[in-house]
Amino acid sequence: MDLAQPDHTSGADFEKPPRVVVSILNWRGWRDTIECLRSIGKLRYANYLTVVADNGSGDGSLEELRAWGKAHFREGDGFVEYCREIALAGGDPSREGHLERGASGRRLVLVDNAENLGFTGGNNVVIQYALRRPQPADYVLLLNNDAIIPDDCLNQLTEASQKAGAGIVGAVVKERESGHIQFAGYVGSFPLLRQFFHPFFRFPAVVPDPTNEIQPSFLVSGAAMLIRTDVLEAVHRSTGHYLDDALFLYVEEAEFCGQARKLGYKSVVANRALVYHGEAASSGGRYNPIAYYYSNRNRIRVAGCLLAWPLRLLFHGINIPLCLGRAVKNLLQGRRNAAGAILRGVFDGYRGVVGKWRLHDEVAGGYTEG
Repeated sequence: MDLAQPDHTSGADFEKPPRVVVSILNWRGWRDTIECLRSIGKLRYANYLTVVADNGSGDGSLEELRAWGKAHFREGDGFVEYCREIALAGGDPSREGHLERGASGRRLVLVDNAENLGFTGGNNVVIQYALRRPQPADYVLLLNNDAIIPDDCLNQLTEASQKAGAGIVGAVVKERESGHIQFAGYVGSFPLLRQFFHPFFRFPAVVPDPTNEIQPSFLVSGAAMLIRTDVLEAVHRSTGHYLDDALFLYVEEAEFCGQARKLGYKSVVANRALVYHGEAASSGGRYNPIAYYYSNRNRIRVAGCLLAWPLRLLFHGINIPLCLGRAVKNLLQGRRNAAGAILRGVFDGYRGVVGKWRLHDEVAGGYTEG
């Protein structure tokens, strides 16, 4: 792949820094979100707007975020709150004018989604706001609320996009506690198989090459994913969605990068852009049944959308026995809820069930396994 040759041009004026909307989704995690916001406030990038969308947390998160915003930003021109409907319309024009006159690190928009729309639906609200506001964004950065972003990260991501002509740029994602690499790109042979079978087989970890500023990648991590807005618009025209609401949670970055790739847009990882991330905090941790359910269900849907028929046959031939084996392993280790979620996810995936899991709220409220 020739990184020096752009696939598309976005039409943005790059004589000044492109306008970036940073999208953070909160669901019952206001403490992590505020810590993330503190790191965003230190960014050295000169043209960004931070948007936090609360997904109907119902646990006081919205009130905590509102209080923090009012305490740290000037209400009306530095801190603005919208309901979902106004955000989808691009915000209030007079308030948007005030926001544009403020410094990047001193601006925060809080969106009340009023209900749990999932990672896909919650971020889609912010994406539509970013595209429809009076001063539309050139990029949207999807950033997990339990991520810490260093002060040079956004500069590295936008520069990589321009140098590589890439529509989608990911950061190198490291675990916050250990510093171990969670994601540094998909390279090498059979990247599709790496994506669809990585929960079952251990592939060699990708280690960023410090001499290589930009690494082509089959997809990027949704924990820190910079997307050019012309790519968002093109995917929406092609599929009817930005992120696929049918997925709700998990595997959405594979679906989006795959749809963008079909349209001629490439994705890369900026090796010098680092983000420090927790592990499945929004869904309750590594062994939470919510993570198991959606990842197993959605992998089936996305495989059907992206894989050519020979690989699709291979995937389906291997997927069921591997999932059964994983469920048995969890059962033997005393994680009955996780085992049940795997089986439900596979069953619902092949039945074509989409959207929010009917047991989502029950499981989220009563999860106890370690």
